[in-house]
Amino acid sequence: MNRLTQKLLLSVFFLLVGLSFGVQISQFIENWIFTEVGQYGNESLIELFNYFSLGIIGFVMAIVLGGGVIYFARKKQQEIGFGEHGELYYEVFRECLTAQFLVCENGTLYAVSQGLCKQLRTSEEKLVELGLKGLIDESSFEKFIRWQKEGDDFAQLSFRPLHATQNQEEFIVSINHTHLQGVFLGQLVDVAKQSELQKQHELLAITLSSVGDGVICTDIDNKITFMNPVAEAVLALLSDEVKGKAFQEIMPLFHEDSKEPINDPMQQSMQELQTVCLSELICFRNHLSLDFAIEVCCSPIFIRGDKIAGAVLVFQDVTESRLMRKRMNHLAHHDALTGLPNRLLLQDRLVQSCKRAKRHKHQFALIFLDLNKFKAINDSLGHDSGDELLKQVAKRLTASIRACDTVSRIGGDEFVLLIDSMDDRKHVRHVVEKIFHASSGDYDLRATQVNVSFSAGVALYPEDGENADILMKSADTAMYRAKKVGHSNYQFYCAELDKEAELYLEKETAMIKALREKAFLPYFQPILNAQTLVIEKIEVLARWQHQDELIAAEQFVDVAESAGINGHLSMYVFELAIPQFVEWLKDYPHLQMCLNLSIKHLLNSMFTEQLMTLLNTYQLSPQQFELEIAERPLLERADELKATLNALSDLGFSLAIDDFGLGHTNPSLLKELHFDSIKIDPSFINEIGGAEHQDDLALVMINIAKSLGVNCIAEGVECDIQATTLASHGCDQLQGHLFSLPVPGTKVDELLGQSFSIK
Repeated sequence: MNRLTQKLLLSVFFLLVGLSFGVQISQFIENWIFTEVGQYGNESLIELFNYFSLGIIGFVMAIVLGGGVIYFARKKQQEIGFGEHGELYYEVFRECLTAQFLVCENGTLYAVSQGLCKQLRTSEEKLVELGLKGLIDESSFEKFIRWQKEGDDFAQLSFRPLHATQNQEEFIVSINHTHLQGVFLGQLVDVAKQSELQKQHELLAITLSSVGDGVICTDIDNKITFMNPVAEAVLALLSDEVKGKAFQEIMPLFHEDSKEPINDPMQQSMQELQTVCLSELICFRNHLSLDFAIEVCCSPIFIRGDKIAGAVLVFQDVTESRLMRKRMNHLAHHDALTGLPNRLLLQDRLVQSCKRAKRHKHQFALIFLDLNKFKAINDSLGHDSGDELLKQVAKRLTASIRACDTVSRIGGDEFVLLIDSMDDRKHVRHVVEKIFHASSGDYDLRATQVNVSFSAGVALYPEDGENADILMKSADTAMYRAKKVGHSNYQFYCAELDKEAELYLEKETAMIKALREKAFLPYFQPILNAQTLVIEKIEVLARWQHQDELIAAEQFVDVAESAGINGHLSMYVFELAIPQFVEWLKDYPHLQMCLNLSIKHLLNSMFTEQLMTLLNTYQLSPQQFELEIAERPLLERADELKATLNALSDLGFSLAIDDFGLGHTNPSLLKELHFDSIKIDPSFINEIGGAEHQDDLALVMINIAKSLGVNCIAEGVECDIQATTLASHGCDQLQGHLFSLPVPGTKVDELLGQSFSIK
């Protein structure tokens, strides 16, 4: 029966009741009125009165009774129903999809939702007829009655399904108070679904707790509602300590480099309704003042479609990886030993300097700096000392320039300085001299002190090059010219150096080809006894047969050294000369052969073995050979050569210092190195016979040789007066064009049989 039918029946009922009461009242009035006035016998008047009074009184009574009943019913409905707008609320409650119902104190169901009907697969009328007692078991209903008496806030009652099945569903009825007296709100809970939902919640909680990233959730007001253990560990706070607090208060973000604060990404994601990922270098500082580098991604949380419930932030602690990335980036652009910019970073800064100089129309300088004798220090004192020296040099170089300039190490003992905004060459000279003054000199390496000097090449922008590559090449070329000129020297680049470098490269290429084609020959020059003028030694001199020209060793030995073929070239010449020497020994058994060695020969650990193998092949002894080493390079690396020289001396080789006098050798060093001969440089011999006292130096050197007890050889004797003077002052042996030019092996027999004399 619907509500409209109920209302119609109720209206008819009240009308009939009102008419019944109206008849009784009408009869009473009739008797009283007509009896009193004496008009009772007038039938027509009485009948008219009866009809009229019956209608009036019946209508009034119907209204009064109906209104009263409706009033009290409405009042009761407000007490147990939905209030003033009961019809509307009732219909809304009935249409609710949640399994809910309203139950009175006695267990009558006042209203049930469509959700409950659907859940139980039963009609609304059937559920109302059953009441609460029909939905739950007897013990649960008794518990419901007790619960009312005890006044508890909440109760959960078991539910007895209406239709038991094989896979019987399990439900729980939860009962709660409402604001209406005697009316309770019930809700049906599917235990299986609730259990599954609870499992999902537990799984979600475990997942969020186990995930390696930090997770923070906020509500619509950006107040923190949840943090997983990773977030708790990073923030050093528990979830309960931060719940309800603003996200920005707990985790303020800032940029790693600028330290500027970053806008709240949680608020941004909720405003833009999309995921927000921060690609900058993000950091935050927790309440313990510990800084963390993080990567952040925020997303809004939606419920029921498009309604925002808050936001979730997922962050990853990348502090270690970011530090590692910085270290790797630093190592990629800086020298691992000194910490200075390396070639890669220098190239980048040089490119930027070119662009800046071009834009502002100013010039700058690029300085190539090379340590002199570094290899000798490194080999003699060890690599640790060499590394320590490079570190100290780097510090001095850095301290000698401005903060806007760059010092870089591009490898080995080579440094490059980028000096910005130079006015002119005079200014550049002042800077280079300042660098030389600050960085050259004594360095303390553990228990040893070494003296360091530099060679430098300078290139200017834009005069010597308008891009990085050309400037690097120009400065490098100038530096090699400085090394040739002399130690502790610097040279500016000029165009002629490029031509010289090209010719030098061409000569290197030609020499390598000549060695491959065996275009080198041994030539020989005799060394005579100064008193008897008898040939006692034959010096081997290399010659290069280049096309129709015979080139002396003095013109190509440096090129061979830089090309790295000097060792191979010398050994090749020795292999050609020694078989001829064997033939001469047959007639002149006391003859010695002099071999010129470079420092690289002596530093090569295989050279001594190769030389001994060659001698053994021809059954020759070391005593038949004298090894000559130039004085200047010998002094530069004397410490590292001592062991090799001693080993050669122990084998029986005689040792001679060539070009003596050019390097200002300390006599005590000669004693220490156990040399057998000194060869006075031709420049000192040429002075003999000239102006007064010009021959003093040559004679002094003869006296030095006497005091040391070593043999003295005068090289470059050109005239009789030189030979006579040298011989008279005690020189032991003479060599020069006065006696013979260097000759091929075919003419040595003739020389050996020749008699020499001095006029």
